[in-house]
Amino acid sequence: MALLISERIARKQLVEFGRLLYERRLTFGTAGNLSARIGTNQMLITPSGACKGHLKEDDLVKMSISEGKLIGEGRPSIEVPFHSAFYKHRKDIAAVIHTHPVHCTVLAVAGIPLRSALTPEGALVLGNVPLIPYETPGTDRLANRLIESMGEANAFILERHGAITVGKDLAEAFHRIETLEFAAALQIKSVGIGGGKELTRKQISEVLSFAGRQKQ
Repeated sequence: MALLISERIARKQLVEFGRLLYERRLTFGTAGNLSARIGTNQMLITPSGACKGHLKEDDLVKMSISEGKLIGEGRPSIEVPFHSAFYKHRKDIAAVIHTHPVHCTVLAVAGIPLRSALTPEGALVLGNVPLIPYETPGTDRLANRLIESMGEANAFILERHGAITVGKDLAEAFHRIETLEFAAALQIKSVGIGGGKELTRKQISEVLSFAGRQKQ
């Protein structure tokens, strides 16, 4: 279930996780964007052309989710359409992170789907990771592609573009982008030495079943 937070806390967290993304080399230069839902019809999103490692709380831009319109001042990321789409279509989502991590982007450029079930952790944390066909960044066409494949997925590879993760809060979305990049690196390196065999359906089912019992 999405965890709605105040605008003040959301601004603080977006700055914090933007810095972590930059410091851990999950984003580069001014690339990428992240957002947080505040209330049922508003979100804060990072500004266009800003380094995520040097954000200030006042830099974050407030937007209407339903209309995609600016509330107040600022120049939002061009990716407002797909951020809004996640919040419109998935009430369990309160945070979206889009970055260009190296190994995820290698798969994206090559058009190779991510194989999350190479490890139990990957299967559990990521589940199915759709590969989204290429569309021009910032367009409604890209948002519509994501809507078509969204389902209950929490991580996505964008062909020739990068990666997206979502979560009930920014911490969960951040942990997923870290796990996604690790899984992509593991896939690329294991295939290079002749490995890369995924868990069987039975093994995946056992992992998910055990994790479900542990949460009860």
